Amino acid sequence: MIGAETGTVHAAFEDTAARHPERGFLNVLPETADIYGIAAGEVSYAEAAREVAALRKRISAAGYLPGQRVMLLMENRPVFFLWWLALNGLGLSVVPVNPDLRAAELSYMIDHAEPVLAVAIPARGEDLRAAARQAGRDMPVIAPGDPLPAPATRETIATRQGGAEEAEAALLYTSGTTGQPKGCILTNTYFLDAGRWYADTGGLCALSQDGERMITPLPIFHMNAMAYSFMAMIAVGGCLTALDRFHPRSWWASVRASGATCLHYLGVMPSMLMGAEASEADRDHAVRFGFGAGWTRNCTPPSRRVSVFHWSRLGP
Repeated sequence: MIGAETGTVHAAFEDTAARHPERGFLNVLPETADIYGIAAGEVSYAEAAREVAALRKRISAAGYLPGQRVMLLMENRPVFFLWWLALNGLGLSVVPVNPDLRAAELSYMIDHAEPVLAVAIPARGEDLRAAARQAGRDMPVIAPGDPLPAPATRETIATRQGGAEEAEAALLYTSGTTGQPKGCILTNTYFLDAGRWYADTGGLCALSQDGERMITPLPIFHMNAMAYSFMAMIAVGGCLTALDRFHPRSWWASVRASGATCLHYLGVMPSMLMGAEASEADRDHAVRFGFGAGWTRNCTPPSRRVSVFHWSRLGP
């Protein structure tokens, strides 16, 4: 293994993969696979560990250094996590990109973050190249399966004091509603604590170590699903199903197909689901709770209260 480490997101993943190699790790439903043009199905922890190890070797051989940043624009594809784990295991930080950003926003992020490489879906590669040129930055852009070029520079801008725990794991940008987006430095400890906190929450949102399955339609380029959904599943040896986005009409079918035992949501989701036509199949699932924000019990029409509370656990 290249550069074995402790106290990192990658180390936590490796530990879980060693304990539960045959468990599902990342799951892609057919509907998501069709939208993205990728393979449907489940990847086990062992399979993912092999892919991450191979990717680490490629990145290391190409000359990338701890403390450098790599921009990732992959929408909600599972390959995002494989790249993040591989880069994290080598001490590099990732800069996740919202795929809806415009040229000026991309150019600002590139100039501010100073990534030495961008890995993007082919459809957005030229957009990133144009944004890098506008920013005056030498940033190679490749697709996930392309050969790796040498890093644009040997500078290590993300290097921090302290051990691996305090190393920068990701630079996440705010929405920029009050000005330019702010880059938030998130360390390995930040991500590890997010997963541990979730795993130890207990009560209505208790997660077991017996093979939880979480489904989320939330973006993996931001806090949820990058920190809470993903890190919670690593913490308990669970499997994550990430949809491309929230689809109200097929939501319960996706929940059933994923075998989800828990889910994440934003307040708009229950509101939209409450407005849908009721079906007996709405209750045909294995979800014990949903974790989310922006929703109160006062918003719940009495006729559908039990159905919504069954999965969101907002009250009896």
